[in-house]
Amino acid sequence: MAHFRTTSKSTMMRRSTATRSALIAAAGELFAEFGFEGVSTRMIADRADVKQSAIHYHFGSKESLYTETCLAAHARGNHTTFSDVLQENPRLMESPEGQAEIIRTTVFRKFHDHFRPDRPEWEARLLLREIASPTIAMSTLIEVIYRPDNENTARFYQSVRPKASDAAAAAWADLIYGQILLYSMARKSIEMARGEDALSEKYYHTAAATLARAMILEAGLPLPTDLQ
Repeated sequence: MAHFRTTSKSTMMRRSTATRSALIAAAGELFAEFGFEGVSTRMIADRADVKQSAIHYHFGSKESLYTETCLAAHARGNHTTFSDVLQENPRLMESPEGQAEIIRTTVFRKFHDHFRPDRPEWEARLLLREIASPTIAMSTLIEVIYRPDNENTARFYQSVRPKASDAAAAAWADLIYGQILLYSMARKSIEMARGEDALSEKYYHTAAATLARAMILEAGLPLPTDLQ
């Protein structure tokens, strides 16, 4: 009997997790296409093939579901930070060459994280929509994701260039965010101007190399061999 209860509880937990995931995926697709105001909880429940009451049970409200969906979209995109790379190999900070490698690795990983081919299209579209037209989720995204990441990037720059002002550090951090936002928000326009295959995986690699080179040089560090 004890074994039966354990199995039943485990099954219920799996079903609950599956329902929650289905709601986030359905909500993400709909919110990315129609925006927060253009989507009802009925639409989400129908898309996820669950009862409407499941939204209240798992998230409490449409607003909470929207915020959780935005957070999930970011988390599943990985989004490497300078701290992530540094924690993997702290000794890189001990030399200018190592510091340059931190920048190179972070930039390439950020491009891969954001533009990897297997990433569901709705994730990037939803976050871009939220950036362009902030809603109730933005304050949470800023507190949990954007501000910490931006401050982390700026701190790294000032650790390399201690005399740099806060404004200079923020502008340096904006280089990477600006480039990624450009290719994300202007994708269709770029493809119209340059051709449908303009923003290929190979092109993103070239763009990442160009950006890494610029950020390394601006930081006053030596270029890695493959970027020279």
